[in-house]
Amino acid sequence: MLVGEKEVRGKKWEWWWVGEDRIAIRVLSSSPPLANTPRAYKQQVGSTTLEVQPWAADKPSFTAELHRIITYITRPQLNCSKVLPPGQAQASHHWLLCAEDWLLPAPDRPCIAYSFSMDGRDADFLETVSGLGCEVHSFDPSNSNRPTSDGHLGNRLASNHGNGGVVRQHKMWLEWRTPRKRKPKTRGNPGSVSQTLADIMAALGHRTVHFLYADLLSAEWRVFQNWIESGILHSVHHLVATVHLQWAGFEVGGTDEEVLRYWFSVLQGLQASGFKLVYSSAGEGHSVLKQTVINGHSSYTLSWVNTRH
Repeated sequence: MLVGEKEVRGKKWEWWWVGEDRIAIRVLSSSPPLANTPRAYKQQVGSTTLEVQPWAADKPSFTAELHRIITYITRPQLNCSKVLPPGQAQASHHWLLCAEDWLLPAPDRPCIAYSFSMDGRDADFLETVSGLGCEVHSFDPSNSNRPTSDGHLGNRLASNHGNGGVVRQHKMWLEWRTPRKRKPKTRGNPGSVSQTLADIMAALGHRTVHFLYADLLSAEWRVFQNWIESGILHSVHHLVATVHLQWAGFEVGGTDEEVLRYWFSVLQGLQASGFKLVYSSAGEGHSVLKQTVINGHSSYTLSWVNTRH
């Protein structure tokens, strides 16, 4: 079943519901990938540009680039004395929230949580932030039959301010391109099936997202770049995201070495925006850019906290 479509710069994207809580993404016409040069990764998206990091070695090296990025995403940068795990009964956790008092919303202030997931693995996250009394918004363009706490499902962007713990569902997804022409928007206007995080927050009337969960199925690298360059990350306090390493990702091109350097540059951009890694959980498989590796996994779920809010 076709659940959404959009055409951007000559490329038409279709989201097809294929059952079993999965969605297929179909590209009907493609545009050229990013050029195989570092300059391509400095494409202007918002108010700043992504800074490309130097090579890990004296020259491009798959081994050196892979070692650098795996080392980076498996070594937490901040030790939290108090954490919120997804479930106390679980032997291991995919993610953790740093629960230091200075990192949590004040009891007398609103708490906002967003989740972007098409695989249903955000159930524990939704339960945890709902238990904190947050105003929770779940975004999934594919899941037309997923039960909701308030019985609402659609692509209307409307806030449930004051309904702490209630999960509001939106059949929408994240866009990483900033529209050239913006149409006037009003609160609750349906809009398109995908929007940037900044536009979603504006439509919902939110200035801060305290907890954000994202499993974007290989679109995360370009989405992260948009967040870094647009400056929206200053409005996000906690970020839990899965990074996929099996292939380069949507609209990411270049040699394997260039892709690995680009990924590392994005992670450095998150750090430069104030985010520190507090927890790392490896996924299944040992494939990185279609190559079998012993010291790496095909995906990692990473938990960050913004130390600058």
